[in-house]
Amino acid sequence: MRKHLLYLTNTELTATMWQNGRLSAGQVFPNDESGWAALSACLASCRQVPVFVLTDLIEEDFHRDTIPHVIGRSHKNLVERRLQQLYRDTPYRHASRQGRAKTGRKDDFMLFNALTNAPLLNTWLNIILEQRVPIAGIFSTALLSTTLFKKLQPGSGPVLLITHQSAGLRQSFFHDGYLRFSRLTKLSGQDGAAVAALANAEISKTRLFLANTRQMQRGELLNIVMLDNQETLAAMQALQLDSDAIATRYIGADEAAAVLGNRRIKTLNVFDNLFLGILGANTPASHYELQEQNHGYTLWKSRIVLYALSGAVLASCLFWSGANLIDGMDEGSRNRDLQQSTQRNARQYQAIVDSMPKTAVRPHDMKSAVDLHGLLLKNASSPNALLLLISHALDRLPQLTLNTLSWEVADPTPPADPANPAPAAGAATTLPAALIGIPVTPGEIVTIKGEVLPFKGNYRAALDAVDQFAAQLKNNPGVQVEIIRMPLDLRPGVPLNGELGNPATALTAEFEMKITRSALSGNQNGNQNGNQ
Repeated sequence: MRKHLLYLTNTELTATMWQNGRLSAGQVFPNDESGWAALSACLASCRQVPVFVLTDLIEEDFHRDTIPHVIGRSHKNLVERRLQQLYRDTPYRHASRQGRAKTGRKDDFMLFNALTNAPLLNTWLNIILEQRVPIAGIFSTALLSTTLFKKLQPGSGPVLLITHQSAGLRQSFFHDGYLRFSRLTKLSGQDGAAVAALANAEISKTRLFLANTRQMQRGELLNIVMLDNQETLAAMQALQLDSDAIATRYIGADEAAAVLGNRRIKTLNVFDNLFLGILGANTPASHYELQEQNHGYTLWKSRIVLYALSGAVLASCLFWSGANLIDGMDEGSRNRDLQQSTQRNARQYQAIVDSMPKTAVRPHDMKSAVDLHGLLLKNASSPNALLLLISHALDRLPQLTLNTLSWEVADPTPPADPANPAPAAGAATTLPAALIGIPVTPGEIVTIKGEVLPFKGNYRAALDAVDQFAAQLKNNPGVQVEIIRMPLDLRPGVPLNGELGNPATALTAEFEMKITRSALSGNQNGNQNGNQ
């Protein structure tokens, strides 16, 4: 990700570009009208690159205090109210939690800080906003030194971190791993002896201030970590500050870059680029964030997300289009293979047909004959279905015994129905067989003769058995039953014959009936029985 890094001091602004882990050569803009115009022209050529503003100002105040331990919106409102009380004249305010007290109410330790020279910062920010350049955030060198402190790992005791910046000599005091305050002192000269002399004097003042404010005990060991060029470090070593109350550690530019894991940062004589490298390699949350200044960056991030989504959708479409194109090509190739195979089989078939001996009958006529034979077989009559119905009915009446059975086909011509008159002359019937002159499946007639055994002279039981047998047969569709003879003829006008006391006439109960089934029901029952 490309980042436009702006390093702001009280006298000038330096613009560099971060890309691929490297910082470009800085372009310096003085804090006057010429510098403002030059920055505006510079930003006009790279409006799509977000700006990260790193401040290194003298007017930055720090205040450490405690607040009740609350969470959520209550904590946020309490912090905002405290910041408003401390720094009502500037909108650039920041607060960070630094642990809790171990006794009492266990309040939260808070570090409140602010940039008190708001007009200086507003001047440069307005230029950026006029060019519609997205502002990613406003950062503080003092607060960013926390990252450097963690990398150096100087310990949890009192530590004074001193860095040589273009704006002056910055001292940041840490205790228990937390930043307590930071202040910037202007330099009158940049040579090593002058910087060392100023650093020695400032260290004495800071030790006295820490003792007076009870942030350190008198005589407590203070670890001093100083980052500067080799000339200044040599002058500091010559002062021999180490004692029972002071322990020094001097770090040059190369060692500092190695500790941060980026040797491609060229620090030269001051450590501005070291903090710019920390900001370029990471994307921390903005220290001083204003909604109106962050609006452009929010839109820029939304636009980047939309571009990414559009690219993903386009890539998906291209992928599916390519896949469909490949599938289409494969299908076309398979179709061509099938067409060639079909043509080859057709040629082989024609060659086989041509090689066969000539016959008087054409293949088409032979096929028609086979179809006609199948149709004749389909319309042929069979007694199986009707006999199966009679068998099922006899299974339920074991007292009935058949003596004789005769089966014959009925007249295929359907009887005239007054409700459904016969079709007019020349009208085609709906049966496919009739369309080509083949008679439809004829009806069936079965005549059975039998008797009731054992009889024992019980005419009522014999009559009931014959009636049940006829009723069961009639329940089948298209089956009609005509009883020709009953064990006892009860018709009016017919005399009753028999001899009392004659065993020969008392032990027989013979019956005879005629069972008829129509052709249509025969087809249906035949299909059902065939399926069974």
